[in-house]
Amino acid sequence: MKYMVTGAEVRGESESIDAAELNRRIRFHQQKLDELLRARLRSGRAGLINVSVGLGPSRETITVKNRGAKHLRIDGPFPETKELVGGFDIIDFDSYEEAIEYANMEGAHESFVNEVRPIREFWWISQTSGQAASKIFMLTSVEDERAVLSIPESERTKIMRQHQDVGAEYVASRAMLDQEPGLWVGARLQVSDQAKTIRRRNGRRLMTDGPFAETKEVAGGFNLIACASIDEAITWANKLASRDGDAIEVRPVEGCWWIYHE
Repeated sequence: MKYMVTGAEVRGESESIDAAELNRRIRFHQQKLDELLRARLRSGRAGLINVSVGLGPSRETITVKNRGAKHLRIDGPFPETKELVGGFDIIDFDSYEEAIEYANMEGAHESFVNEVRPIREFWWISQTSGQAASKIFMLTSVEDERAVLSIPESERTKIMRQHQDVGAEYVASRAMLDQEPGLWVGARLQVSDQAKTIRRRNGRRLMTDGPFAETKEVAGGFNLIACASIDEAITWANKLASRDGDAIEVRPVEGCWWIYHE
């Protein structure tokens, strides 16, 4: 099963620490992924090993909200919380326990926070041949989870299919199957009460139930999309925010890579 391991940070922390400490944390994360890769290759395990995404500064984020069939643009991320998402990994694990063991990351910095959450649906299409002039953006679906869970399963499935239709439109518009480079990755997350959050305090690991941010609105899923600019990304966010009350956070991605072992 695929799990999303989300790294959170105190708002503005990555911009306030010195470059040496920031690079140390990045290298530490890359080392953990490298250890996982080597173990998976030695075992001959096939399939997706990991997708890793590092997000850009939160100040470059735009949130699109559908209000009465009009799309409003708001500067900044959707949650007004002390901690924000800094990046994430998507990894196949045999069990929740295995995912938590990886996310624990012995030796991490003191303000370390990782959220582990199962992924319900995952799909992607990528065309990378030729010279790509695109940047990558993360379009996060923001929702009042209690309101979403109150509607019938058939309606929730319809919403997910509508998002997949937007992805198909993106693929068709760029002629991705044989021409212009592009990327569309889609994921639908399990409900947030299935998440576990790991923090480090005074050298000890603390694990709590639920997501790292205590907000009414939580991430229900996301899409990674290659676009020439944030304005183009916002046009696709508008299409995803098709219902009154929908909200999509648009945030630049600083790095994105994945490893697939056949």
